[in-house]
Amino acid sequence: MKPIIQIQKKIAPETIEIIKKRHNILRTIAHLQPIGRRGLASQMGLGERVLRTEIEFLKSQGFININPSGMNLTEEGIDLLAEMADYVKELLDLKNIEEQLEINLGIGQVNIVPGDSNENPLVKKELGKAAAKVLQRFVNDGDIIAVTGGTTIATIPENLPKLSKNVLVVPGRGALGEKVEIQANTIVAAMATQLGGNYKMLHVPENLSPEAMEKLTEDPKIQEVLEAIRKANILIHGIGDALEMAKRRGTSEENLRLLEEKEAVAEAFGYYFDKDGKIVHQSNSIGLKLEDLEKIPLIIAIAGGKDKAKAIKSIAASKKQHILITDEGAALELLKLCQS
Repeated sequence: MKPIIQIQKKIAPETIEIIKKRHNILRTIAHLQPIGRRGLASQMGLGERVLRTEIEFLKSQGFININPSGMNLTEEGIDLLAEMADYVKELLDLKNIEEQLEINLGIGQVNIVPGDSNENPLVKKELGKAAAKVLQRFVNDGDIIAVTGGTTIATIPENLPKLSKNVLVVPGRGALGEKVEIQANTIVAAMATQLGGNYKMLHVPENLSPEAMEKLTEDPKIQEVLEAIRKANILIHGIGDALEMAKRRGTSEENLRLLEEKEAVAEAFGYYFDKDGKIVHQSNSIGLKLEDLEKIPLIIAIAGGKDKAKAIKSIAASKKQHILITDEGAALELLKLCQS
């Protein structure tokens, strides 16, 4: 933590709380604009009187506009929010926690966003924004990007600016059966559109019989997609709670019992892991296999929320991820798990 922030915390802790509150207000408006005062108060769990005072200050400084449809950030407000990002990370000591987790988890880069997505769903959008920034930094013409499904991954395309990259975006695996908006195919199409690239889809359901899988993989069109998936040089994947993901994908009662018996805590790209990162079950689906990950130069894992800490730690134990994007809630719990 920078000395100036340490001094601020000692001499004027109330100032720190005001900064955090105003940053949170600006961030919430940014995600929900235009939004009315009552809706904002409800979203943030603040009293309308307290919020009114803060809104009046932010308006007087030229950071927000208020009109009949609700509140919006001004250009100055958008710029301020971007400028505050590193300061708020220092304020919350997140940079120090990032460094500790990089050492404890053996991951090259950990990126933490403020908040806990278990408590505030908007934090998932912040995870998507952070992931979009990382992707922009690394993506190049000619890349093949493999993407899995999930609620957090689905927030990435909306946070990408319109680019003109000659890339191919593909689903990491077949996973029909989830809600359409969080399926890998849907996310792939949206991401490719924003990046200015092309995409291929994999229309294959989850939990196939071995016979059905074999027959499907003989299809020339599916073979073409699988070939592209195995050439991916960037993988973006989520991390799920094992039992929650299994139920969401219609796993049989027998396999659910198996996962409970083997104490599965995490799921990623169709594999289920115990707390030590050992594979305890694999769903029958087509796409990336664990051995394919060894050949992928950049693997970005994204997951947040205090409840996901055990799952994140389990996946990190595989030592395959290069970048982890998570939130403050998960990070603090992860730190406790690493130190216990």
